[in-house]
Amino acid sequence: MIGIPGASRLQSPMPVPRIGRRFLVVAVLFVCGCRAVDVGPMITPSASSIPTGESLVPRACKARREGRKLERKGDDASVDRFYEATVYAAAALAATSAVGSVDTEEFTRIRDLYNGCLGDCLRAGQKFGRLDPKTSLVVNTPAGSQSIPIRHSGFVWKVDDFGQVVDPAAVPPNPNAHAPADFPGLGANLAVERPNPKRDRPDDFLPRIAVFNTTAILRPDLDTWLMGPTRRAPSDVLEFHDPLRTRSVAFGADPALPLRADLGVASAQARAIQEERGPFALAGFARPELMLDKADIRMLEPYQKGRSPILLIHGLLDDPFLFNDMIVALQRTPGFLDRHQIWVFRYPTGVTFIRSASILRAKIEEISAAVDPGAADPAMSDWTLLGYSMGGLLTRLQISWSDDAVWNVVSNRPVDGLTMSDDARKTVRNLFFFEPSPRVKRAVFIATPHDGASPEIAVASWLATRIIQRPADTRQLVTEIENANPGALKPGLRDLPSSVDTLASYSPLLPAIRRLTINPEVTIHTIAGTGLHSPESGRGRGDLVVPLTSAHLDEAVSEHHVRATHSDIYYNRDTIDEVRRILGFADP
Repeated sequence: MIGIPGASRLQSPMPVPRIGRRFLVVAVLFVCGCRAVDVGPMITPSASSIPTGESLVPRACKARREGRKLERKGDDASVDRFYEATVYAAAALAATSAVGSVDTEEFTRIRDLYNGCLGDCLRAGQKFGRLDPKTSLVVNTPAGSQSIPIRHSGFVWKVDDFGQVVDPAAVPPNPNAHAPADFPGLGANLAVERPNPKRDRPDDFLPRIAVFNTTAILRPDLDTWLMGPTRRAPSDVLEFHDPLRTRSVAFGADPALPLRADLGVASAQARAIQEERGPFALAGFARPELMLDKADIRMLEPYQKGRSPILLIHGLLDDPFLFNDMIVALQRTPGFLDRHQIWVFRYPTGVTFIRSASILRAKIEEISAAVDPGAADPAMSDWTLLGYSMGGLLTRLQISWSDDAVWNVVSNRPVDGLTMSDDARKTVRNLFFFEPSPRVKRAVFIATPHDGASPEIAVASWLATRIIQRPADTRQLVTEIENANPGALKPGLRDLPSSVDTLASYSPLLPAIRRLTINPEVTIHTIAGTGLHSPESGRGRGDLVVPLTSAHLDEAVSEHHVRATHSDIYYNRDTIDEVRRILGFADP
C-alpha cells in the first residue's frame, strides 16, 4: 500500500526479549480493549522483562517534537508524527496502568502526554485536510496510508453536524468564565463547529454556527504498531465522546478512567464568533433598533423530547454568555441533562422591558410550535424561567395577568376608545395586554428590581437615557396615537422612556407591575444579594444596586440571600447551588 507523500513509518521500539515482547503485546491489547490475536502458548515472564511506560515515553516525545517541526514548515507529514507519538503514549499509558495504580504522578504525566499528542494530531489533521470529523482521519501506518474510522458516542448531535474541529489553544479567553471548566481526565478536548444547514424548523432556533464540545480517544492496534514492519493494516479506532454525557471510558487496566471534559471551550468559541460580528450587548443597549430582529430564543443543543426547558434571561447591557458558569455547573450536575435542556433568550436591552417581554411571549409560543407541532411533549408545558436583574422583570410579565393595569400607566383613556390603525392597535395590545403563559411552571428571580434599583443609580439612568437611540417604530406609534388622540397619552410615554428609565425606582410602571396577579400554578423562587456582608450578619441591605426590599416577592415559596454584589451574583457558587436545589438536585 502506498503511503502519503512525505510520511514515514513508525519506528520499532527498543529491542525487547521475544518472550517479554509477546507478553507485552497481549497485556497491552487486553487492557486497552483492542482486538486480541493468537500468539501461541502463553509464557509468563518475570516482571523485569516487561517494558515500562517510561521506555516508551521518550519515543512519544521525540515523535511529537518532529511533528511540531514539520507543522511549522507546513508539511502534512506532521500529522503522522503526532499520530505516532499518540500511539507510543497510548502504549506507555497501558503498560503503566497494567503494573501500577492510575492515581500516580507517573500515570498522570503519561496521560497528559497522550492527550497532548492526540490534540496535536487532530489540529494538524484539520489544518492539512487529513481529518473529516464526520468519518475519518487519514494517516500513515506500518502498512501504509489508512483512514482511521471515527466513532461518535453519546451526542445529541447527528454525525452530519460535525463540521470542523477547533483547537482549544486558538480560542480567545471567555471573560464570562469565572470558575474552572476543564475537568481532568483522558482524552483530547476539542470544540466542533456546526454551520446551520436550516434543514427543518427547529434549526431556526439553533445558532448560525453552533459550537459543542467533544473529547477524542485514540485506541491504536498496538499489536501491529509494536511488532515491527507488517503488511497487515492496524485496526485503530478514533472515538469522539460527548463529555457532557460520558464521564468515564475503559482504557488500560482501569474499566472507568475519567474522561477529560473542558466544557468552556465551546462557549468561548461561540462567543468569539458572535463578537466577530460586533458586540451584541453594547449594540443592543445603545442602538436597540438595529438588534430587535435578532431577539430570539436559542437552543444550546438540538431539541430533546421529554426534557423540560430551562430558559435563562439576561439583564441590562448583557447577553446570554453571561450565564457561562451557571450553564457549565448545571450541565455537570448528575441527572440534570436527563430531565432538562438549557435555552437562552437574547434581546436588545435598550428598549423598555415591556417590549422585550412582548417579544419573549411570542417567541415562547413560536419555538414551542416549531419543536413540538403536535403538542405531544408534556415537557413543553413545564418550562422554568430564570431571570437575572431586568431579565427577572421580563419573567414577571410571562406569569402575570395585565388586565388594564399596565395600559393605565401610559394612557388616561381606554384603548378601545382611541383612534389608531389596525397595526397600531395590534401592537398596543401585544405590549400592554397579556395573560400568563400556560407553559411556564416555575420562575426563579435573581437580583430582580421589582421596585426599581437603588436611588444612587439615578445619575447613571439620566446619562444612559441620553445614549440610547429609541426605535423608529416606537416613535411612530407614539406620534400616531398622540396626533389622533391629543392628550390620551401620559407624559411618561410621550417622552419615550428607555429601559434604564423603567428600571429606576421612580418609574410608574414598576408599582403597577408589582400589583399584577401572578398565576398561582407557577412556583416562585427568589435569590437576592447582600453585597459585602454575609446574609447571617443582618447588615446586608442589598447587592449595591437592588435593595433586598426590591428583590422580595410575597408570592415566592423561597427567598435565598447570598453574599454577592449585583455584578457577580449570577455566577456566585451559592447562587448556583441554590438553583440546583430549586430544580431538585443535591449539591455535587
